[in-house]
Amino acid sequence: MLARDFSILLEPVVTPTSKKDISLVSGYNAYAQYIEHVMKTQKKELVSDMNLGTDYFTYIFGTADRGVLELTLASYIQAAIPKLTNVKATLLEQTQSSMLFEVLFTFFDGIKIQNNISCTIEVPL
Repeated sequence: MLARDFSILLEPVVTPTSKKDISLVSGYNAYAQYIEHVMKTQKKELVSDMNLGTDYFTYIFGTADRGVLELTLASYIQAAIPKLTNVKATLLEQTQSSMLFEVLFTFFDGIKIQNNISCTIEVPL
């Protein structure tokens, strides 16, 4: 993953540590970050994009059917990011304070198709 640290004036800064305040994410890592953003945002929360996000409160307060939750999250992600197809969300672990999801997807950039990309997203409750 390409990561660059920037100063307050947005000039690149070379740091010896791997901890970054602000970083530039590119490639498939950018889509993993975008998926995380979609999963942690309540739908209609952002005034600039009222369709971005999920029904966050459904999984904060729980749902009776795990399959419905996974299918709903996958459809929200696919609707928010049109370049992704075959999105599948799987709940790996649930604790009192968080839920851990694995998201599998296919990416098409107009030239090549990358299948079976996965990322793990932790959503705080």
